[in-house]
Amino acid sequence: MKLENQQPQKASLPEFILRFLGGAALAAFLVFIPVALGGRIDLNLLQVSIALFLVIGCGLLSSFFGKRFINAVMASLESFSL
Repeated sequence: MKLENQQPQKASLPEFILRFLGGAALAAFLVFIPVALGGRIDLNLLQVSIALFLVIGCGLLSSFFGKRFINAVMASLESFSL
């Protein structure tokens, strides 16, 4: 009986980029929700910086953790009810 390698495989560069873009798109959607629900928008530099940090951070977390991170975010979104 062979023992399987338990270490995660390294992702290739295109896969890493696709994961980053997926996480960034998810974060951009999360940033867009309050903007879309609000009325008039007066964004200042701090708000734009926080939104950019959130998008880049989610993209990086998604790149490194992959589906586990996306599933955790989606599970937390499912817990909200309107």
